[in-house]
Amino acid sequence: MPVTSSPNTTDSARWVWPEIAASATPPGRLRAASFIEWRYYAVLSPSFHGIVGLALVNPGDHFRAIAESGLLLIVAGMLDRPTPPPTPSGAIAEPPAGETSALCWMHLFPAASCRFDTPAPGSVTAGDRACCIALTQRGPAAADIEIEAAAGLSLRLAHVGIVGSAVTPRSARDFAGPLGSGPFGAWWTVDCPSPVAVTDGTLTLGRALLASLAERPGAAPGYATPALRQRVADGRNQWAWQRASGYYEHSFGVRPLPLHGWDFLFVPDATAAQSVVLQTYRGSRALRYADVCWRQDGAMRQQRFDADALRLDWAEHVHDPVLGVRRPLLRRIDAEAGGLRLVVRNSVLDRVPLLRPHRLAVRHFFISEEIGVADWHLTDAHGNRLAGATAQPCGGELAHFRPWAPSPRAPGRT
Repeated sequence: MPVTSSPNTTDSARWVWPEIAASATPPGRLRAASFIEWRYYAVLSPSFHGIVGLALVNPGDHFRAIAESGLLLIVAGMLDRPTPPPTPSGAIAEPPAGETSALCWMHLFPAASCRFDTPAPGSVTAGDRACCIALTQRGPAAADIEIEAAAGLSLRLAHVGIVGSAVTPRSARDFAGPLGSGPFGAWWTVDCPSPVAVTDGTLTLGRALLASLAERPGAAPGYATPALRQRVADGRNQWAWQRASGYYEHSFGVRPLPLHGWDFLFVPDATAAQSVVLQTYRGSRALRYADVCWRQDGAMRQQRFDADALRLDWAEHVHDPVLGVRRPLLRRIDAEAGGLRLVVRNSVLDRVPLLRPHRLAVRHFFISEEIGVADWHLTDAHGNRLAGATAQPCGGELAHFRPWAPSPRAPGRT
């Protein structure tokens, strides 16, 4: 039976790397270079459907000839998201007609210039001549973010997780392959303090910022599509959202990225206080599960479906020439556990590639932010519907090795 959720007692907010680096037995150069700490704030609103991401990568600055180092700041997504047409349940939704207004902007701060866990655990401030960020974490599930880029980007984001929705963190060391286990192997922790949240914010873009970016995703890390450039040129350069659905995840560990990857999905609904989150990491059984949280009889409840109770397949997929791999167009998820049954049908309408081709260590690894809708329902053993949604906007990420990668362009644009 589902359990009533309780407050997350894990200190999910604090940055993990400073404690690891200051420990009595700090990791060796290879493991330190493979360390990643990822904070992922998603906004799902019609005006901005995307992410504000912070990735602390190789913080010890090892192997700098082939690997990047520092705190990578990402603002990426779709502006003025089109409303998808209704489709029969389980059918693939049609992607938006015409070109969409998409943005991918990144900035890398040296780790040594960042102030972590100040003024509160989980907070960070960093700045240089091109950009500054102030993230104030207010407990595990709430944060305020301010970003200013000199070229013309201003973002304000307030994120507040729904009380009682936090799910139990999950860690694993069971990755397959010679570098998946043992003394040089991978380990990873997924902590999701707010699988569903309320977000408010604003985003302003300037022409100078867009001029510094490529027009298409591919060999350059940052880009702004022609449709977005036209909107800004017409004077429509500000976007705002209030009480939009959001999602936040704090994940960290040692991952040899080109050898592994992930496929995850989140379907938050702040109005109904419910969410579905799918986590799957290649080569790991422990990190293959789905969480559902919902409100029932005045209390937040949740259910986890582990790998043995979960079936996932890509009912429709397509080759993506930019990513160089096949990606899903339609996911089907079916799960049963604890007397409950979960059915999810997710149509991927668009994607925003996140590529960093200038360093050999990640050139053949891609991340693709997904923008879509989902139909889902949760029923009990008698077939009674406990929670669900139709055509609910959702997000997700696909990431893994790619054998082909475009030639990098001259650095310096992002």
